[in-house]
Amino acid sequence: MSKKRYWIGMLLLTGCLMGLFVIAAGDGDISHAADTTGVVTADSLNVRSGAGTSYEKLTSLPKGTVVTIQETVTVSSSDKWYKIPVTVNGKSVTGYVSATYVAIDKTADPTPTPGASLPQTVTTYRYETTYKAISVPAKTLAQTKVYAKAGGARKVIARKKITLSKKKAVKIIGEKTVKGKKWFKVSFSYKKKKRTGYVRNLYVKMTLKSAATAAVNNVKKSIKIRSAANNKAAYKKSGKKYIKLVKGTAVTISKDVKKGNTKWYKLSFTYGGKKKTGYVKASYIRLDRKKVVKKVPVVALSNTDFEKSMNQQGFPDSYKQSLRALHQKYPYWQFVAYKTNLDWNTVINNEFRPGKGVNLISNAKSKAWKSTEPEDYNASTGKWKVYDGSTWVAASRAAVCYYMDPRNFLNERNIFMFESLEYQSQYQTKTGINTILANTPFGGKSFSYKDPDTGKNKTITYTDAFIEAAKKSGVSPYHLASRVKQEVVTSATTTSGAVTGTNTKYPGIYNFYNIGAYSSENPMENGLKWASTGTSYLRPWTDRYRSIVGGGMYIGTSYISKGQNTGYLQKFNVTPYQRYEHQYMTNVEAAYSEAIKTKTAYADTMNKTPIIFSIPVYSNMPAAACAAPK
Repeated sequence: MSKKRYWIGMLLLTGCLMGLFVIAAGDGDISHAADTTGVVTADSLNVRSGAGTSYEKLTSLPKGTVVTIQETVTVSSSDKWYKIPVTVNGKSVTGYVSATYVAIDKTADPTPTPGASLPQTVTTYRYETTYKAISVPAKTLAQTKVYAKAGGARKVIARKKITLSKKKAVKIIGEKTVKGKKWFKVSFSYKKKKRTGYVRNLYVKMTLKSAATAAVNNVKKSIKIRSAANNKAAYKKSGKKYIKLVKGTAVTISKDVKKGNTKWYKLSFTYGGKKKTGYVKASYIRLDRKKVVKKVPVVALSNTDFEKSMNQQGFPDSYKQSLRALHQKYPYWQFVAYKTNLDWNTVINNEFRPGKGVNLISNAKSKAWKSTEPEDYNASTGKWKVYDGSTWVAASRAAVCYYMDPRNFLNERNIFMFESLEYQSQYQTKTGINTILANTPFGGKSFSYKDPDTGKNKTITYTDAFIEAAKKSGVSPYHLASRVKQEVVTSATTTSGAVTGTNTKYPGIYNFYNIGAYSSENPMENGLKWASTGTSYLRPWTDRYRSIVGGGMYIGTSYISKGQNTGYLQKFNVTPYQRYEHQYMTNVEAAYSEAIKTKTAYADTMNKTPIIFSIPVYSNMPAAACAAPK
């Protein structure tokens, strides 16, 4: 008797206007089961739009590729096909591969044994709850209407026009400057319901239980301080020079004053090592947000749930085999796909810019690692243009591709370049910092300093100094210690001149993170110059404590809070904030090197620590990871 055959058509139409594929399953029996893992055994396996060789070829997979089998389609007794998810041109679609060339892999992704859940802290931000405010209307009620958007573009909230009456209590939960005018985002109750909206800061009187922390903002370089809250008041001086606060200087607001149509703040701040006070317009001050730490349970995902998580995150298939291996060994680790929505070739073109020195590498490397573009290399002399120090030359395009391709570093040794760098106090301990600092001049050592708050002389270990820096900046102390080790440690007993305090041009100045040490004939001195000027981030850095803690605050404010919250993103800035610029270091290998140092800090605790890794994903990436130059 002939075998029965069932014709089953599957048509997935996701929108022709979006240019997506139309995919059909074809003829055959379909078996549904839990997702299974398979491994490609052919040298190159075609992925087709349906179950059969007559269907359109979508892409091909190299030998060894791990695939997720969602369904089995039996066309005939000798012709079976597997339905799999696959990435084509940066988009996740469904495809079909011949079962003949896929081996079911029962060991590639075994289910980890779930244990007890672990706590994980998640840092969020909100404005200080001490900013209780009262609405103070001007002459007309129309001036205190609540708008849905800063700038007053929309007047309706929840289909109602809301006007706040005088002395209505509100809470400031945000602020925004539009066309030079500051707006507060406020929350309040209205007809027994909680509402939010925007009002001009002119009509909100802050009632402060304690001094509110803030920072100088919306200035090109600096702002002068007046002796009273008006435009005619004298500027304050320190000695014979005017007091100028540079952008980013930390201040506290002790008084909120409205003069006519201008809002002023009375500030207190440290200037030249002394406490000062004065007035500035509120438009030049940004309120600080309060860090709120929440604890959430983290559990080890089962094999099925982990597969679902990777698919939901949008990880391409070429990432999954490595992530599966890491998940099996470290089941509490969390992998987050950082979807850049950027084309891979566009990214590489912006990071490989001949003649600009954007990405550098040691001249000791072989020729394949170094750029031979005319702007970087003199073919007639065989010499490379030096961009930094005496040995740092432009990296080749292949080197940039290699270090930018996340797939090259999805292993337990290098994945820490994607670690989320917020401070996790219950996991990032003194023991871990000691591990990082071992075999450096800072391991187990102490130093003396003058406390910036009390002025008293104190002694502290380097390990405790990094803990202090983490508390004040919200940045991982492992990252800070690794960054210092990367930047200034030259051997087990020596450091660069950036942290000795003995530079003849800038004596007594320290710069542990080499901040401001941009490329030039003497980048170290540029960094020391930066560390010796200004009043923000505990500057001038006249001792080791100010440099370690203040530098951590700078990294937290200037990078972590801007979205560059991994070592990778600090090296290769593919975030929306000043994309392809604002990169902490030029050494193309820096994120890779720091990752190795950070990994050692976790040591035997890695398998029970819920570390979060934010891994970039690009569109139109090569099918396989970019190889190291040869």
